Amino acid sequence: MTDFRENKEWEKAHELTVAVYEVTKTFPEEELLGLTQQIRLACAAIPIKIAQGCDREDDHQEQVDYLELAKDATIEVEYYLLLCYELNMLASSDYDRLISHVVEVKELLDYFIDKLSRNF
Repeated sequence: MTDFRENKEWEKAHELTVAVYEVTKTFPEEELLGLTQQIRLACAAIPIKIAQGCDREDDHQEQVDYLELAKDATIEVEYYLLLCYELNMLASSDYDRLISHVVEVKELLDYFIDKLSRNF
């Protein structure tokens, strides 16, 4: 079994999650159980699913399934970031930085999924 912390996709997803947690500290208090919680949960799902996939390295299809779930979560985070930006809860510079990070994670996942899919 591969240690998920040695996986570059997991590392980048974890960095994104930490960045989202930092940025959302400034969100309005009334959004604590709303948008703040939703974006944090969606973001944390990305490295969680990658880690779970690493635990399934003997079953490539199951590993791909977990990575697909992680990729789905990137799309969810991408939407939440857009919504937060349009609601003026997120500065333009933070939005640009975080969206760039999401795109990077999504591309890494696409590459990893494609690589694994060719092996079975």
